[in-house]
Amino acid sequence: MSETTVLLLPGAETWSDPKHGAIIEKAKELLQIGGTVCAICGATAALANAGILNDRSHTSNGLGFLEMVSHGYSGQEFYIESPSVVDNNLITASSTGALLWTKQIIEHLGVFQSSTLEFWYDYFSTGDPKYYFALMETLPVSHEN
Repeated sequence: MSETTVLLLPGAETWSDPKHGAIIEKAKELLQIGGTVCAICGATAALANAGILNDRSHTSNGLGFLEMVSHGYSGQEFYIESPSVVDNNLITASSTGALLWTKQIIEHLGVFQSSTLEFWYDYFSTGDPKYYFALMETLPVSHEN
């Protein structure tokens, strides 16, 4: 593990199962060394339960959801009502924030230049073909023989 490591925690209702404890511990370690942790939906509850969200900006499926399912959670003052929230190397999302969460992950990783990312997001959030063509125009031209 290093600061270039990225851990994606998918949403599920099974994160309270003790068998997932090892991966949550890895998430803690990764955040401490500057690596990136991305959690959506039920995975945010596991981070909250482990105390990871107690002092970092974050979101989830609602503040009441975290309070109900995460007994170790005391990060209410850091909760942001938004589909997805970035706090340096921690990216959290609600179950309805998958597209924005993905955009923020792509942006954090530097996969696309900013104009490409904006057209990508516009296309996938609206389905309007004009954004697809604009997106394609921003991609580098391949010079394969």
